[in-house]
Parts: sequence; structure tokens; C-alpha cells
Amino acid sequence: MKKLSTLVLALAAAGAAQADTVSYQFSNSLATTEIHQSGQLGFFDTNLGVLSGIALSINGKMLSSITLTNNAAQQQSPIAKGTVDLYFASDLGALNLLFAASNPLSMSATVNNIVLQSSETRVFDNLYAEKAAMFDLQLNSMWADFSRAGGGAFNVSCTSVSGIAVSGGGGNIEASQATDAACGAKITYTYGPATQVPEPASLALVALALVGAGAAARRRPA
Repeated sequence: MKKLSTLVLALAAAGAAQADTVSYQFSNSLATTEIHQSGQLGFFDTNLGVLSGIALSINGKMLSSITLTNNAAQQQSPIAKGTVDLYFASDLGALNLLFAASNPLSMSATVNNIVLQSSETRVFDNLYAEKAAMFDLQLNSMWADFSRAGGGAFNVSCTSVSGIAVSGGGGNIEASQATDAACGAKITYTYGPATQVPEPASLALVALALVGAGAAARRRPA
């Protein structure tokens, strides 16, 4: 029976191995904020087979330059944080509602551990940050929304809100920010064959295993 169990497990693994995936993605280039970017992702083509899972990821990145000037009469040690919040949307109604509930995708780049002398101005370049968010289980009730015979595409867009916050310096720190940002997205569909009929060879192997197991049981001494 142990050999039979091993065979059954092997056949189950072979069935699982039949699952396949198809992905669609887009990635926009960095642009000066505030940004309004978009891209297209593909629907699942039901002609490929039976959909068994969806994973959608959204992502963003920012590249910032922060300029600080100390207007106090004495040295200061400020902390400056540049931020970019990305608000995602879609022309696919169910997905747009999910985005609205989860927005924003927030990124930040911080300047700290610095000392500014009185009247000193310093520029901090190449402050980079990126972030991503994944949706999978949240999409389980939306499989029909993402499925189309023949495929097709839907839009995903993002809008940025950027800013800068300064703490320390007694209100005597003048700050400015120049920021680029971008967004992207990727969707992956997992699917199996349209019909899950066992192959004749697999059925024959199971039948032989059952016969062999029965014969072995009959030969076992009492």
C-alpha cells in the first residue's frame, strides 16, 4: 500500500504540474511630479483554459533632490523627508473600488544626521525610494471581471501627490524639493487545462497498482 500511496501522490503532482501562467505588465519612466501616468494590462483569455488564480502587483518609484537653507543665527540639525503618494485607479470597476480602498502607495526619502551652519545651503541629490503592493486573495471574488473570451486589455493609472516636511531647526530651515516619480503594474494569471480528464495511461497505472496491492494482501500470511 505504501507503493500505491507513492504512485497516487506522483500522479497528483503530475496533474498539478499542468498549471500554467500568463503575465502582462507595464512600467513607466520617471517624470517630474506631479505625474499622471497609465498603462494597460491584459484580461485572462478564457480560451486558454480554466482560471485558477490571479496575482496583481502595483509599484512606484521616486527620485528626489532636497535643498535646505539654515536661516537661523546658529547651526541647526534638521531632518527633512520628501514624500510621494501614488493614487491608483482603473477603468475596470471592481478593481477601481479595490484601489480606492487601498490608496495611496506611499514612498519617502529622508535626509538626517546633518549639521547646517548659519546661512548655509546644501543640496541632497539622488534620494531614491521604491515600493510595491500585492493583491491576490482580494481578487478571488473578481475572477469573472478579469476574464474575457479572446482576451483584451484594461487600463491602470496613477496620480502623484508629493511634498516635503522638515522637523528641527526651530522653524528657521528653508526647504525645497525637486522630485521625479513613476508607476507600473503587473498581473499574472494561473490556469489549467479546459478539461481535467485523466489520460488513459494514468488510469492504467492506477488500475495495475490496485490489482498488485490486492494480490499482495491475499498472499500475506495470517
